Amino acid sequence: MGWISEIFDQVGKLSFFTIVNEYEQGLYFRKGVAIERPVKFHGEALEEILNEEKKIIKNNGGYISLMRAHFFEKKKPVFPEEYKKDIFGLPKHSKRFKKDKVLQAGFYFNIPIIDKIITDFQQEKVLNLGNINVPTIDEDSKGVIVSCNIRYELLNFYKAYTSVFDYEASLKDYTLAILAKNSRGKTYSEWKDKDKIKDIEEKIEEDLRGLVTNKWGLKIHKIYITDNVSSDVHRLMHEGINLSSKTINEALPKVEY
Repeated sequence: MGWISEIFDQVGKLSFFTIVNEYEQGLYFRKGVAIERPVKFHGEALEEILNEEKKIIKNNGGYISLMRAHFFEKKKPVFPEEYKKDIFGLPKHSKRFKKDKVLQAGFYFNIPIIDKIITDFQQEKVLNLGNINVPTIDEDSKGVIVSCNIRYELLNFYKAYTSVFDYEASLKDYTLAILAKNSRGKTYSEWKDKDKIKDIEEKIEEDLRGLVTNKWGLKIHKIYITDNVSSDVHRLMHEGINLSSKTINEALPKVEY
């Protein structure tokens, strides 16, 4: 009877529902395709819908009057275009029937194996991008190590999940690329000017929003150049050792036998 136990164990692992929390967004995949689901309204948004429906009901004589007219009278009440009728003839705002591929907070049933629901956090995040080494255009060219952070949040999970592979890693790499592009062609003294640094931050933000917000569904709040210091870094490339001011003996680690 071991195979029966295995079957029950596998069935027990199947998930028939998923809860999307208030701080998350979700996607509902059926047979590998993201499908639209009814939007779940909460808080002030739901209260606003209910108040608008109550106002229409009141202006048409109340619940009993509307239901009597729906079932027994030939002349039916006429509601504004954005309203539909339920089975009792009561007005329901069209927002109640709105669908979207991005799941908001709520309880969602799904069919195991066929369906899959995934979620991700939608809170603001601060991503440390590490640093890059940028040469200056001074006669005695110096290297400047530039460190950068980015503050962003998930705006549209469907775009972020389907438009780019690993959106957080891609955001990091793309931001560093833009940072490098906007950091070149400057003197060492310019890196001491706070207005110049602010100008670089704003240019990066503008470039990012053109792609990352519109196509990837990520909202960029702010770019922070957190540090920039003079450096004397020499990279070891696959072609060999780049030595500008050190000899091979100085660059290689000392080994004692």
